Amino acid sequence: MQEPQSPIATDQSSKSGLDAVPIGLCVLSDDLRFLRINETMAQFNGYTPADHLGRSLSELVPDIEPQVRHHMKEVVETGKAIGPFEVAGETAAEPGALRIWMEYWSPVTNERGEIIGASIAAIDVTERKRIEREKDEALKLTERRLRQQTAIAELGQLALQDVAFQSVLDKAVEAASVALEVPLTKILAFEDAADKLKLVAGIGWEDGLVGAASVGIDKDSQAGYTLMANSLVIVDDLQSEKRFSGPALLRQHGVVSGMSIPIPAAGDRPYGVLGIHTTEHHVFDQGDKDFLRSLSAIISNAVCKEAAKTQSKLLIREMAHRAGNMLQLVSSIAAQTFRHASSPSEAREAFNQRLASLARANHAIAQQGWVNTRFQKLVEETLSPFKDKMRITGRDIRLAPELCFDLGLVLNELGTNSVKYGSLGSADGFVELSWSIDGPSDAQNLTVVWFDPVSSIAASPAASSGGFGTKLIRQLVSSKWHGAIDTQTQGHYKMTLTLPITMKAEDL
Repeated sequence: MQEPQSPIATDQSSKSGLDAVPIGLCVLSDDLRFLRINETMAQFNGYTPADHLGRSLSELVPDIEPQVRHHMKEVVETGKAIGPFEVAGETAAEPGALRIWMEYWSPVTNERGEIIGASIAAIDVTERKRIEREKDEALKLTERRLRQQTAIAELGQLALQDVAFQSVLDKAVEAASVALEVPLTKILAFEDAADKLKLVAGIGWEDGLVGAASVGIDKDSQAGYTLMANSLVIVDDLQSEKRFSGPALLRQHGVVSGMSIPIPAAGDRPYGVLGIHTTEHHVFDQGDKDFLRSLSAIISNAVCKEAAKTQSKLLIREMAHRAGNMLQLVSSIAAQTFRHASSPSEAREAFNQRLASLARANHAIAQQGWVNTRFQKLVEETLSPFKDKMRITGRDIRLAPELCFDLGLVLNELGTNSVKYGSLGSADGFVELSWSIDGPSDAQNLTVVWFDPVSSIAASPAASSGGFGTKLIRQLVSSKWHGAIDTQTQGHYKMTLTLPITMKAEDL
């Protein structure tokens, strides 16, 4: 390209030579006006060569002008060529599309040797950059998948070893943080009162929260919503989330995006929820979702393994203990039943019913390995003969197996009595059973309420103070567990049992 002879040159007589070059070429004055330009550069900008001459860079390609102003100053002041460097922006040739050029700038002088501008050679590298970017992204994605697969393999091996269960949980949240590149990860586990989830393992939370903090399980929390949905839940932006509000724990840590998934357990209730969170907007792809599902499955297997190990130990111990107690209990029930029965057939029927109740209560507790037992499961097993007539309400709490067993006997006596003299004996009758736990953690009470709309049950022989059923209830509730019994008989039959209980934090 020949040097122009004046600051504003309009001579394009040599454009055929310039146009033969597949590179964008032009000459800019020191105030960034076009002096010469070839067809290729003109096409880059979206105007004809003639449209460029004498017009400023800011007028024709305003995206580019701020990026190159200092380059012109450097060329003019130093008199040296510069480049290559990248310039990017939109032009009239393709509005809305970002293009990238690699440019080289050299000084241009007039006949007196004064630098009056710069000649520019530009190569469109947009496609090359796109390919390079795709390669980089593919490499990063490959590395990300490798990290995730390695984390799954390592955690899976750890879960199969004879290590502490907490070690598996701690390793899981650490693996999730590294493999998904997120600052906050957590495992929430059900507390046995079933009304909240405890933070049992986590990465990135404030000191003192892991092992102590808890969140609710209602639908307003992400964990609660995840449990109800029973599937993977993705949050794009917690601030604009409409399905739930998110607990204070997340908002206090500036959570924006995240994923959560239930952790299944061997029983009817999940172990808890696995969650990962970011403090910036983040899009999770299918591989990230699959990774979290795999992580949840490994934790679930560890949960089941730990539960089986605990149940096995307790079951062996309890079997020896229960065998002697069961024989004594059967002997006592037999003696009391046959002593108070008016006929052998009545005695046999009553004894068989009580043995059946023992079997059902024992089955419900044995199913869970003689560990803290779901009271709702016990209720359903014990009262299964009357299930169509029962209206049951209460949290799915866990109680000591001994207490559950005794309450099963009490409920059987109440149910049998109602069949003979109360609502359960009528075609359309029903009985309401409810329970709750209240009081401070060091002095809690379990309250069980049996409500029968038929009041005539109070006058029955079985409900009399000398009846075996009444004696059994009094012996178990008052004598053995130091509880209180309140009976109301005006217009209905209502028995309220209040038992002091001592429960560990994980049972509430």
